[in-house]
Amino acid sequence: MRALSWTSASPAEVSNALAHEALREKIAWLCHLTRAVAAGWAIWMLITVVRVWSDPAKITRMLGSYLNADLGAVTSWQIALGFMTQIAAWIPGAAISYCVWRLFGGYLHGRIFTADAATWVERVGIAGLTTVAVGIVARRLEWLILTSHSDLSLSTRLLTQFLVPGDLLGVLFSLFVLAVGHVFKTAVEIADDNAGIV
Repeated sequence: MRALSWTSASPAEVSNALAHEALREKIAWLCHLTRAVAAGWAIWMLITVVRVWSDPAKITRMLGSYLNADLGAVTSWQIALGFMTQIAAWIPGAAISYCVWRLFGGYLHGRIFTADAATWVERVGIAGLTTVAVGIVARRLEWLILTSHSDLSLSTRLLTQFLVPGDLLGVLFSLFVLAVGHVFKTAVEIADDNAGIV
């Protein structure tokens, strides 16, 4: 968005700038709240990962119960690899929070109907799709790692709970956000082209 010089601006430009500022002021509280929730979610998920993986016996019991198998005791290297896999899967989720933080930070600075804002909306969608894909792969790796000492078949270890409803919901939501960002960016480009013609 180009800087507006009040002395050389047309009445329409001044009116548009004032409307933009009024909108920014109306949504400022929502922007601050959304940024806080995005940061809090990323931190909460990291704490959850650390807490869950600090109890290997519980992880083994839960997975064994789901697979209807006695997995016995897991080794420390299995827990370490599983934990590292989960941390790797957390990173794309944290990227969603970062993109949301930047998007709403832009809104706070008045970059609402801009190509920059549209780009950050698209990045939220891309980060969401990446998070779902990495989550599916990470879940498979964790199961393979934690059951590597068991006599379960490879198909059971690879294909059980391959996709869950939450995965499909994540894909749907991410595609929606990505589409909105793309539509938003196209609308901004059209508006800029029309402004250039006038």
